[in-house]
Amino acid sequence: MEENIRDYFKVKVSEDKLSAQVIAMAPPEDAVWSYTEWEAFLKDEGVTFGLIEKNITRISQDPQSVVYPLEIAKGTPPGHGASAYIRPADFYSEKQQGETENIDLKNVIDIPMVEAGDFTGEKVEAEPGKNGTAVDGEELKGKDGLDFVLRPGKNTRLEGNAVYAVESGQVSVQKKTIHVYPLYEVNGDIDLKTGNIDFTGNITVRGNVPSGFELKSKGDIRVFGTVEAAFLEAQGSIYISAGVTAQQKGSIKAGQDIHATYLNEANVSAGANVHVKQAVMHSYCQAGDSVYCDGSKGQVVGGMISAVNHIKVKEAGNTMNTPTSFYIGIPHDQVKRQKALESALLEAKEESEKVTSLLRALEQKEKEGDGLSSKERVMKLRAKNTLDASKHKARDAAEDLQEMLHVSQNVDSGTITVEKKLHSNVDIHFGKYRRKINTAYEKATISFQQGEIDLSVV
Repeated sequence: MEENIRDYFKVKVSEDKLSAQVIAMAPPEDAVWSYTEWEAFLKDEGVTFGLIEKNITRISQDPQSVVYPLEIAKGTPPGHGASAYIRPADFYSEKQQGETENIDLKNVIDIPMVEAGDFTGEKVEAEPGKNGTAVDGEELKGKDGLDFVLRPGKNTRLEGNAVYAVESGQVSVQKKTIHVYPLYEVNGDIDLKTGNIDFTGNITVRGNVPSGFELKSKGDIRVFGTVEAAFLEAQGSIYISAGVTAQQKGSIKAGQDIHATYLNEANVSAGANVHVKQAVMHSYCQAGDSVYCDGSKGQVVGGMISAVNHIKVKEAGNTMNTPTSFYIGIPHDQVKRQKALESALLEAKEESEKVTSLLRALEQKEKEGDGLSSKERVMKLRAKNTLDASKHKARDAAEDLQEMLHVSQNVDSGTITVEKKLHSNVDIHFGKYRRKINTAYEKATISFQQGEIDLSVV
């Protein structure tokens, strides 16, 4: 009887093996097959897991009433484990464990000073992936979360996964470690008296940063006023209490997060997340992880928003149909950065090989009983320091490349969430795929499903 079913129907399994559909090739007329016969047919077609019983019942009782294609089996998708990350002490310093979800970290601008010996944060380990099952019974391997090696930062020490301050200072949380830096504080606006600032620690400005000035920090930058067309660069995070009005000039770049009340004609780039409370207007905004503009207004109008994992806004575009673009996936400058990392890795390896050869020659001379001259002893010490630096450089470049590869393998899992209104003339990009929104929608979620950009209206 299976042959008779095969004359009328075929089974199509999705590329990811998580769904199987029955497709009608010819009208079945009055032919009917039992539930058991359908099960045998599906088994013969390799579909053995996740059978949807109600759909098999429907097609066995009255195949002519079914709308085809009909999903007949659904697998269990593999779960990807969460990546390891740094959790600062401020996340839960005033709450008991279990109450941390009530803390709104997006409102935290001023991080208090710590004293020597204080707990500053900890590494949360990566989670293992959970295996799934395809409709043919095959086990689908889940990906483990990306891990990293926790190392002590500037003025910090490790006890297991916990990080403690060695000296007093201000905490700067970075991707793979925590630093405690001295603080450079300006009690007012940046002006000609202060000039540009390039500091090895954290910078706090209790006023505004006018156009043309530059602030560079090895740690974090905190501005309690407005940033105009200035240049801000921090290896940690950048916090701006007011907002940014840049007139398409200047730039703001952070190795970690960027927090601001609003962005107007700004150019911002964050290694991790961008948090904006009110609005992003005609700005170029790029994040290595996610972009959030979901405060009271939460509107994004004009310009371009680019994130690897998630973009979450209240309102996308406006009633004037201002062109607005959203990009999910690999950041625009990632190809350039990947080449730079590959070049740095190669350079570090070549340098390590040269220095290792020099060290071996000097050590061989010592073994043979010939003493080293004072000049050679200095050369040996410098060679050892250079070798250590090259190894650190190669290790950091290799870890960053691994992280970029991990991200590039998961670009299809990104989402765009619009909590209130998605207007027309908004361009959506998932890698090489593009979808232009021509109709306004309420509460939309946009994702990439089976080779297409899918828009789901709540």
